[in-house]
Amino acid sequence: MTPPLLAPGSMLGSRWIMGGLLGQSDGAEVYEAEEAHQRRFAAIKFFDPAYAAEPAWGEYARITRALSELPGEGIARAYDIGMETTFKRPYVASERITFPTLSHYVAERGPLSLRALSQALGTLASGLDAAHAAGIVHGGLKPHNVFVSLENPEWARITDFAVSRLRAANGRGPLALLGWSAPEAQAGFLTPAGDRYALALLCYFAATGLPWYNALRSREDPTSERQRGTRAASERAKSQGAELDPLFDDWFGRALAAAPEARFATASEMARNFVEVFSGGPTGAMPVREPVHPMAATVPSARSERVFAPESAPETPMAATVALSSSSAPLRAASFPPGSATPLPSQSPQRQRELGAWLWLVGASLLGLLLLVVWWLRMH
Repeated sequence: MTPPLLAPGSMLGSRWIMGGLLGQSDGAEVYEAEEAHQRRFAAIKFFDPAYAAEPAWGEYARITRALSELPGEGIARAYDIGMETTFKRPYVASERITFPTLSHYVAERGPLSLRALSQALGTLASGLDAAHAAGIVHGGLKPHNVFVSLENPEWARITDFAVSRLRAANGRGPLALLGWSAPEAQAGFLTPAGDRYALALLCYFAATGLPWYNALRSREDPTSERQRGTRAASERAKSQGAELDPLFDDWFGRALAAAPEARFATASEMARNFVEVFSGGPTGAMPVREPVHPMAATVPSARSERVFAPESAPETPMAATVALSSSSAPLRAASFPPGSATPLPSQSPQRQRELGAWLWLVGASLLGLLLLVVWWLRMH
């Protein structure tokens, strides 16, 4: 285990009180932290010193600051970005979220229901469109940097905007991840249309538990490319042992159109069309979970999860969002989900009266028993 960069309780500048190490990967370490003056909680990601090289770091910092100013939900925002002076490590402090990555969600619970997927997609699409409107392209969407709450799928976040470009500039990975990116991204062109293509790939993974590139593999003759290319998504899922409603096929086919201009024009259009497609199908029959208080958000255990991404792309812990192990004690309650969610229902007046009467009876019985014991002791 690598010794912590900064000991728990030490200060990062005059703003952050450092906590324990949450995770690490090639070129980055993530720590929990508390803001000293505003009592805000964050996860701080320290990059390798080489990542501070310009112009890549300057561009990453510009994008990170711009994202923090965007309205709406769906994006994990940064609170602070700078340079740690002792070890010369660039860092970013972002909102700390305790719910799991999409990869971990599927490993723990299995595929999302179509209702849950539509709820998560609505939030993620809103955030992605806001970034695109600001001229920001993610360029590296995958199950490890999309987070979805186990209790309320509408609590969803996208992280790691522009990290793939930062890693590629430092020779730490490809610009576009094979299996999770559009054809034009593989050619070096990162565009909003490519982000929406990747979002559709995430939807297939969320609905089936399988990456689309696994579904492309077939036991058929490898030369039958034409036959494999015309198979619908639901058929490919079935061939891999998963179930997917055929209503998904046309939506998915448009989202993955080879020509970027033939795809959905915005992520929000993707989300609306998804709801329209399934409005008369299985989605409507799926039960809605009871509302859960936001502080009851499940923190997944740290046991091994199934690896769905290619081995060439290890999971990068994001400063904004980390799934904590059961042995990691959080500093305080997480700063997300927000406190504005539905509170726990209060007990009815009738139930309160019954409980009060029962407690009075128990108290009276205990007092009578105590008096009897005192009388017996005095007589003997």
